[in-house]
Amino acid sequence: MTHPLLRAAERAPLPSRRRPASRHTPVAAVCAGLLSLPLLSAAQTAPTTDQKLETVTVTGFRASLESSISTKRNADAIVEAISAEDIGKLPDVSIADAISRLPGLTAQRVAGRSSVISIRGMAPRYGVTLLNGREIVSTGDNRSVEYDQFPSELINAATVYKTPDASLSAQGLSGTVNMKTLRPLDFGKTQAVVGARLERNSNGSLNPEISGTGNRLSASYVTQSADRTWGAAIGFAHLDSPNQEKHYKSWWWANTNDWGSPLAGTPTDSVALQGFELGAASSSQKRNGLMAVLEYKPNAQVHSTLDLYYSKFDQTEARRTVMSDMSTWAGVSWSNAATTVVNGDKIVTSGVVNGAKPVALTTYNKRQDDIRAIGWNNELKLADWTLAGDLSWSKAKREEQNAELQAGALAPISLGQASMATGDGLSTFAPAFDFSDGKAVYLGDPSGWGRDGRSQFPKVRDQIKALKLSAGRGFEGWLNRFDAGLDYSERDKSMNRTEVYYNLKNGRTPVLIPSALLRDPTDLSFAGSNIRMVNFDLPSALGLYDVATAAADQAPGRVWSVHEKVTAAHAKLGFDFDWGVPVHGNLGLRVVHAQQDANGELWDSKAKVTLPITGGTSYTDTLPSLNVTVDLTPETLLRFGLAKVIARPNMEDMRAGVTDVTVDQTTRTWQASGGNPKLEPWRANAADVSLERYLGKRSYVSAASFYKKIKNFVYSQTILADFTGFPNPTSYTPISNIGRFNTQANGKGGMIAGTELSASLDGSLVSPSLDGIGFTLSYSDTRSSLHEDDNISKPLDGLSGVASNFTVYYERDGLSARIGSRHRSPFVTTVRGTFGENVPSMISGETIVDAQIGYAFESGPCKGLSLTLQVNNLTDRAYRTRVGISTGSKDPTATLPERYTTYGRQFLIGGSYKF
Repeated sequence: MTHPLLRAAERAPLPSRRRPASRHTPVAAVCAGLLSLPLLSAAQTAPTTDQKLETVTVTGFRASLESSISTKRNADAIVEAISAEDIGKLPDVSIADAISRLPGLTAQRVAGRSSVISIRGMAPRYGVTLLNGREIVSTGDNRSVEYDQFPSELINAATVYKTPDASLSAQGLSGTVNMKTLRPLDFGKTQAVVGARLERNSNGSLNPEISGTGNRLSASYVTQSADRTWGAAIGFAHLDSPNQEKHYKSWWWANTNDWGSPLAGTPTDSVALQGFELGAASSSQKRNGLMAVLEYKPNAQVHSTLDLYYSKFDQTEARRTVMSDMSTWAGVSWSNAATTVVNGDKIVTSGVVNGAKPVALTTYNKRQDDIRAIGWNNELKLADWTLAGDLSWSKAKREEQNAELQAGALAPISLGQASMATGDGLSTFAPAFDFSDGKAVYLGDPSGWGRDGRSQFPKVRDQIKALKLSAGRGFEGWLNRFDAGLDYSERDKSMNRTEVYYNLKNGRTPVLIPSALLRDPTDLSFAGSNIRMVNFDLPSALGLYDVATAAADQAPGRVWSVHEKVTAAHAKLGFDFDWGVPVHGNLGLRVVHAQQDANGELWDSKAKVTLPITGGTSYTDTLPSLNVTVDLTPETLLRFGLAKVIARPNMEDMRAGVTDVTVDQTTRTWQASGGNPKLEPWRANAADVSLERYLGKRSYVSAASFYKKIKNFVYSQTILADFTGFPNPTSYTPISNIGRFNTQANGKGGMIAGTELSASLDGSLVSPSLDGIGFTLSYSDTRSSLHEDDNISKPLDGLSGVASNFTVYYERDGLSARIGSRHRSPFVTTVRGTFGENVPSMISGETIVDAQIGYAFESGPCKGLSLTLQVNNLTDRAYRTRVGISTGSKDPTATLPERYTTYGRQFLIGGSYKF
C-alpha cells in the first residue's frame, strides 16, 4: 500500500518573537572588555610575522589549550576545538562534557549524564556528528549521536565546524562535530599509558541491585617502525559507572471544573495537582570500548590509514516508585483544602487527599548497545595532485527491555496531609498506609489500569555504508588550491518497539509478594514524605504472571524502517591574496541528492489487523559556501562565512506508519495521522562573522555573531493526502479520496540568530611569574522566531537563550587544579517518557560545577605517574522541569513545578602511568 501524502497545505506567516535588543551579564561584559583592551597585546611579546601558531612542548591542560587554539586559528572556517591533554586524556570525564564547554555549545543531561549536544541553541537533531570525518550511526531513535557511547579515553580531539566546509562528507544545519582518534605517526616514539579510577556516587546505593561505587580502567599503546614507515595504536577503555537518582514528579495541574468535572473538596475556581510520583532509581553503565589504528606511509607519495572502533554499552536500572492519580476521575476528594494565589491563579496548596488508589511500581530495565565502525583511508600523490579514497562502514544495535509490575493496597487510602510546592521545591504527602509492609502490599492492579504489569522491548538497528573519492592540488598564485570529490552513502535504520502485558495467573486476583522475594524496603523519605516502599526481585516474580500481547493498533508508531541513499559532489577553491591586508579562505559548492524510502504499518480498525505500507521521495540540494579570513594584523583575524545548509529530518518522523484512519460522519472526508516519508530537510541560509585576537599560545579573545534564515521548518500540521486504496472502517462513503492527514511536514520558516563571546587568558600575559595560571570563559545569547507546532506558546526545541562556561586553572611544577561551571538558561526539549515515547519537557535553567586536582611526577623514579581527584556536579544541582496548566489558568503561558530530580555528586580518584 502506498502512503497517502500529496502536499502540504498553505499556512499563514509565523509571527516573530520579540526579545530585548541586548542583555548584559558579568561574563558578557568581561568578554567584550577583553576584546577591546589594547593593553593586553602589550602585556605579551607579540609575533612579528604573520605565521600561524606552532605547537609547543608542554603537557597537561595547557597542552590541550595550545592545541585547541592552534586548530581554531589555523582553520579556514569558523571552528571550535578540544584536544587531549595526553594520550587517552581529554580535559573532562566524558567527551560530551568536554565539547559542551566550547562557546555556543550546551549539553543535555540524560539520567544525570551529559549525553547529547546542542550547537548554537538548536536541538541535537539539527547537527551532525562524524568520527574521523565519517558520519556515524546512532543507537537512539533518530540521527542524534549519544556521546556517552564514546569513551573520552579513546577520543584524541574534536573539532566543531560552525560554518560549512564543502569537503566534509556530511554537515548539519547548526554545525558539525568531528571526533578524531589518534594517528600513531604523529607521535615521535613508542608510548604506552595505563589508567585506573575509582568512582563513587554521593547518594550511595538507593536500590540493592546496583552499587553506589564503580571504576574506570583504560590502556593505550602507540608504536612506530624504526624507519617510521608504519605505526600502530590500540586503546581500551572500561567503564563501570553508577547512577543514583532521587526523583519526584507532579503529573499535571488543572481546574477540571472547566471540563464539567469538579474535584470534590476544592474551590470551583482553583487549580489543583492531578497526580504525583516519588521514586528512587539506581542504574549502572558498563561500557567496554576498543580503538585500533594502523597507519602506513612508506614514502611521501603513499599514505594509508585503517581505523577500527567498537563499543559495547550495557545499562541496567532498578526503580521503585510510589505514584497516585489525584483526579476526580480516580475518585479522589479533598478536605480542608487551602489555596494560594500564584501569578494570578488560585492554586490548591494544602489539604487532606482522600480516596486515592496509589501504585507501588517496581521497574527493571536493561539496555544493550553495540556500535562497530571501520574506515580505510588512502592517499596517493601523483605529481602535483593528491588523490584520496575513503571506505567506511558502521553499525549500531540496541536491545532493550523496560519491565514494570504494579502493587498496592486492596482498598482506597488517604494520602494524608499534603503540601503542594509551587516554586522549586517538592510536594509532600503523609499517608497512613505503610507501602513497605509486605503483609499489606499486594501485587495486582490497584488503580484499574487493565493490567498487572507490562514490558516493552525497543529494538534499534542502524547501518551506514559510505565511499568517498577526492582529488586536489595546489597552485601558485592567488587561487592556491583546488579540491573536488564524490561521496556516496547508504543508511538503513529500523525501530521495533513491541509490548506485552503481564496478568496474574490466578485470574488477576491480588496476591501478596512471596516472602522469598522480599528485600529491605526502599527509603523514599528524602523528598519530605515519610514513605518507604516494598522491595522485591522483579525478574524472579515474573513466573507469577501470564503474558499477553499488547494491542496491535499501536504498531504504526512503533514499528518502522527508513532507507536513505545520498550522493554528493563537491568542489572547493582556496584563495590567498593581499588586498591591503592578507585575505584567504575558500569557496565551495556541494550538490546533494537524497533518495529516501520508508516502510511501516497501517492499522485497519475494522478488520483489527495491520497492513504493510510504504512511501518515499527524492530531492536535490545545491549548497554553496564561502569562508573568508582577513588578517587585520598578524594577531587579529576577521572571519566571514556565507552558506546554504540543511539538516535531514528525524528518521522517526519519516516513518510510513498510519493510524486513526476514519471517515468523518459530518464532512464525509478521510482523516488519519502518522509519519511522513515525503518529509524533506530543514533548509537555511546562514551568515557568520567572527573577530578573533590571539594574544599568545594559550590566550585569545573572540566575538562572533551568526544568523540563520530557516526556509522550511518542520512541525506538526494537517495536510492533504490521497487515501486511494485505504480500508474504510466506517459505513460512510467519502466524497473524495483526498482527505486530511495529521503529520510532521515542511512549513513556514523563521530565523535563529545569536552572539558568542569567548576568551582564554593565561597569567603569563601579565607576568612570567603567573605562567600556568589562567581562565577560559564563554557566553552566548541566542534568539529565534521559530516555534514548535507553529504555536507561539511553544519555544523552539532545545533553545537556551543564554549559555555560559567559566573555568579557572592552575598548572605548575606538576601540580594542577581546575574548577569550572557550565550554565544554560531554561529550555524546552524532547525526552523519553516513562515507556520510551518522545514527550516535550520544559527544563529549568541549571549551572553544573565540576572540580579536579592532580599531581604529575615530572622526575625521579615515579616519572610518568599522574594522580587525580575529580568531583562532578559539585553542588548536586537538581534537574528541574516545569509544566503548563492544562486548564483554569488566567495566563496560558503559566507553569508550575513538574520534575525535581537529583543525581548526587560523582567522585573519582585514581591515576595514570605513561611509559
